Amino acid sequence: MRMSINTRAAHTAEHAFIGSLQKVLNKTLSVRKVEHKDSHNVAFIKASEVELDFDRLVLAEKEVNRLIIEGRKIFHHSFPSLNEAKKEFPGLRANERRLTDVDKITVVEIENHDLSACSMEHVSNLSDCIFFLVTNMSINGSDYEIRFLVGKTAMDEAVKMTEKINIICKQVGSNYNTVEATIKKLHTEREYYYNQLKKITNKVLADIPIQHFDKHNITVVSTILDNMDWRTIQTFVAERILEARTIIILINRDDNDMANLVFARSDDVNLDCPKIFEDLRKDQKIGKGGGKPNFINAKITKTMSDQIVKGLISKSLTYLS
Repeated sequence: MRMSINTRAAHTAEHAFIGSLQKVLNKTLSVRKVEHKDSHNVAFIKASEVELDFDRLVLAEKEVNRLIIEGRKIFHHSFPSLNEAKKEFPGLRANERRLTDVDKITVVEIENHDLSACSMEHVSNLSDCIFFLVTNMSINGSDYEIRFLVGKTAMDEAVKMTEKINIICKQVGSNYNTVEATIKKLHTEREYYYNQLKKITNKVLADIPIQHFDKHNITVVSTILDNMDWRTIQTFVAERILEARTIIILINRDDNDMANLVFARSDDVNLDCPKIFEDLRKDQKIGKGGGKPNFINAKITKTMSDQIVKGLISKSLTYLS
């Protein structure tokens, strides 16, 4: 079945891109496979053999588009075996596993740029690719997955990306020339204020009054917090339940109708936290949550925070009686 012009263009552009990326990295790459779909294309490169970042991809991307503008020609050469092909072209890139049982080896040459053994169809000139755009890179298992677009689809996506940049500029109060510096400044400020929030949260947590129930030999740490850092709270709870005979009930409220609850106990306290929470839910609709026997997280109705703290303490002590 003959490949569509879009697929041929995408596959040819992938050859040009890998050739450019090899020059940027000064290293031969192992392309495990390439997928061409209606919505996107993906090149899978072995991550164990190379270290990639988006800056390097952009350098290769720029060169591919330069080659497209120049209209580099595509040539095909046939050989009876891969060894014969490598004699003629020592720098040949090839997926040898896929080429061991083929009757004929086709080498695809992009004029003065790249040589690759490939059995798929290609366009005759890189200008047929029109435009090349890398849209994403991620690591999936042992591979880098590099997504790219070619032709009109790539041009349309580039326009969308420009629109998104303009929206971001408006949201952060900058323009195209200053948006990077503005975002960097916002990130620095966010880190500063987040660190301040963590310090305040740790101080508030350290000052929580502790209740001792001598009859049950239990220490209860409970309070209702407002707009504290939830990650810091989680770390605090994980550390405190390492202490013997301890129950912790903390609620963190923010500007929403629901609040976050953590209910936990030390390993030497015989309580099933999810069961106690569910028992409280049977009496009144307080929210939803779950977790392990010794530690649960829940979303609860903010206006019922006081009742929930009292209810969990009461039911915990009842179960321990």
